[in-house]
Amino acid sequence: MVYYFSGQGNSRLVAEAIAGKLRQETCRITRRTLDAASSAQAPDTDRPNVWVFPVHAWGVPRVVGKFIRTLASAVPGAASGSVHHMVATCGDDIGRTDRQWARMIRSRGWRVGGVFSVTMPNTYVCLPGFDVDSPDLARDKMRRASEDVDSIASRIADNRADGLRMVVAGSMPRIKSHILRPLFNAFLMSPRGFRVDRDKCDGCGTCAAVCPMGNITIDGGAPRWDHDCTMCLACYHRCPRGAVAYHFTAGKGRVGHLKNSDSQTRQTCQTGLTCPTNPTAFILHTKKAMCFSTSPFCVCFAEPAYFLK
Repeated sequence: MVYYFSGQGNSRLVAEAIAGKLRQETCRITRRTLDAASSAQAPDTDRPNVWVFPVHAWGVPRVVGKFIRTLASAVPGAASGSVHHMVATCGDDIGRTDRQWARMIRSRGWRVGGVFSVTMPNTYVCLPGFDVDSPDLARDKMRRASEDVDSIASRIADNRADGLRMVVAGSMPRIKSHILRPLFNAFLMSPRGFRVDRDKCDGCGTCAAVCPMGNITIDGGAPRWDHDCTMCLACYHRCPRGAVAYHFTAGKGRVGHLKNSDSQTRQTCQTGLTCPTNPTAFILHTKKAMCFSTSPFCVCFAEPAYFLK
């Protein structure tokens, strides 16, 4: 099984690509699957178990940690000895995310296999100096990610509990994961910072629909955030009118990912730019219009195309 959490779509793209190569099913971590996790099917004992997720503040997203602790917990000793692999997506580096994840896995009596990181287009924009990548950089990251996923999938297929480590820890990983991360979680993970531009918002409900935690409701024609927020920023990046904002996001870019799983027809951006047929598509807001495609990803750059039609 390939378990994954994704807000923007980076981790979903990677998870589905790996699942396809391994011929395995995927399980998306959402509020619904989290609530049912304790009685869910236990991890495989004879096939690879893969965990794909974005790095949040140089660590494992809290919702992923809770899912690991809860999965099949109703059956003591479930899947003891099963082998688990980590694939973390990040804009730059992961700090000591892999060590944190490995401790979680071992605490369940499971075995740690390979740990990997895949650099993807940056989506964090909530602090000064943080913004989406330039079109050229995002395109280069996607091209390299496609190559990395092929290599990672082949290594995971061996399903060895050998502790293989292929990650970009970055500079000062201990400081990032053990000092800065707690500060992020304490002060920069609150949904109270979200704001809505009422002149732009038309109450379409896209933000509520894309929230993996079901944390947003439309109240009085505008979104309202509850307390169960992972700060994945799906609501900010996916808003088709750019009406959702957070602290320090003024004037910054927005990134959106959509999946076309039911149709094999060509997809057309709102600007008129046409993307090649592909089961996945990535939309990045830029001032230029261009299209780039590479297996297994299709990357389309357009302005002001927020979504594929």
